[in-house]
Amino acid sequence: MVREAHLKLPLCTGFARIPVSQLALLAALLLCASLIQSQTAPSPAASQGAIVPAANGIELKATINGQGPFDAIFDTGSGNLMTSSLAKRLGLKPEGSVTIAAGGANVPARTVKVDTVNIGGLTMADQWFTVVELPFAKDEQGIFVGAQLIQNLPIRVDFEKQQITFYDQKGFTYSGDGVPVPFRFQDAFFVAEGSVDGIPGLFSIDTGDMFSLSLYAPFVAQHDLVRHYGATIHGYAGEGFGGADTGFYARAHTLQLGSMSVTRPITVLSQDTQGAESSSAIAGNIGLRILKQFTLVFDYPHGKLYLEKNASYGQPDIFNRAGLVLDPDPQNLKVKLVVSGSPAQEAGLAVDDVITLIDGLPPSDDTLQSAFTRPVGTPLRLDVRHQGTTRTVSLILQEIL
Repeated sequence: MVREAHLKLPLCTGFARIPVSQLALLAALLLCASLIQSQTAPSPAASQGAIVPAANGIELKATINGQGPFDAIFDTGSGNLMTSSLAKRLGLKPEGSVTIAAGGANVPARTVKVDTVNIGGLTMADQWFTVVELPFAKDEQGIFVGAQLIQNLPIRVDFEKQQITFYDQKGFTYSGDGVPVPFRFQDAFFVAEGSVDGIPGLFSIDTGDMFSLSLYAPFVAQHDLVRHYGATIHGYAGEGFGGADTGFYARAHTLQLGSMSVTRPITVLSQDTQGAESSSAIAGNIGLRILKQFTLVFDYPHGKLYLEKNASYGQPDIFNRAGLVLDPDPQNLKVKLVVSGSPAQEAGLAVDDVITLIDGLPPSDDTLQSAFTRPVGTPLRLDVRHQGTTRTVSLILQEIL
């Protein structure tokens, strides 16, 4: 998520998160299909494709109606979204009404019409954006793009080179060595066919989701997965515009997409009865911590997603070794869940504690990425604020999940 932005969380991880800007934390929304149908197709400036710098693989810069640049997130799990603060700055008047199937609940929203959006060599004309109100970050300005682009253009997302290439679909032919996976649009999701531990299903592909794998509540209940995995860690599992999500944390053994497999991903077994994760048509959601192990080529016009292994493929997925689920905003690192019997619980940490220092340093993307994933047995010192009083606690990291 982008360094200039400081938006609070819509989705947070209880395990090591990818150091991205705060704006990308807002990309946990799924937009209803009705807005994706009637817009002008985007056009790359060059026939060979428009290559655009993308920090962390998803963070872009965009001009809107000639103004900007503004922060933009490439979120394959959403349609065109715009923060209400940015709509106001641009003088755009919201109109109409739509419903967003957000994390936690379905949320009403309004729309605005944008004449042009330019992202590098890519131009999007006559675009409708859903305006999202952010009560926790009223002044933040940015957009999310994804579904409209995927629907019309072959797209290559290279996490290692930190760039995205948008191709003109005329004449595009995939020529890499990636594994092809059937890929289509269904029930407002871009989905790939796959299986988790031998159970087949459709999985939405979501670069805006900071988790690894989330399995939706109907799929979890149908296959009795809480009992199957012996899941005992339960509680806060991120937050969307519809409110907080709840679920169990577990590890699936194998996620299979075509002939490509991902082993032992940390998996959230959703308990949500409303919003995006209550869908009975979709098995679950594959997020950025899995997707970043590949260079992704979305060729929706030909019904394929190609997965090319990169240097991150096969790296272990590590749950927070202090036993914490945290609001990932470094400026307000609040404890949202403490795992029973964990080093954090033994050290006296509690929900709503705020971590102000980690080994003497203020929390940052870098310290969050490294501190809680250090080897088992590593000591950690935390300064913790609770109701105006700050104390220092020490703990020793251990394997949690």
